[in-house]
Amino acid sequence: MELIRGNVELVKDIAHSKPVPLLIYLKNSPVPDKETQKFSREMLPEIYTAMAMVSKPGLSRFIMNLLFSMSKPPIPMKSYTDAEKAKKWLKKVTK
Repeated sequence: MELIRGNVELVKDIAHSKPVPLLIYLKNSPVPDKETQKFSREMLPEIYTAMAMVSKPGLSRFIMNLLFSMSKPPIPMKSYTDAEKAKKWLKKVTK
């Protein structure tokens, strides 16, 4: 939880508290606890305008289902296996 809080503050500092698009490369990692999942969902629209996730097939879908099984994501989100396609989508969706 503290790592996520620190990341939120870092992004706010870098972006001067203005939401920005995020390109994230997902790796296999431990499943966060419920409190961390809830906090992450709440913070997304405060720091990001859209999120493109690049990962092996299936991993990003698992993450999406884990975080947003009860509700839709609060920002545009899309999964990719190709980083260039992810970058193009982010540019298009955040214009």
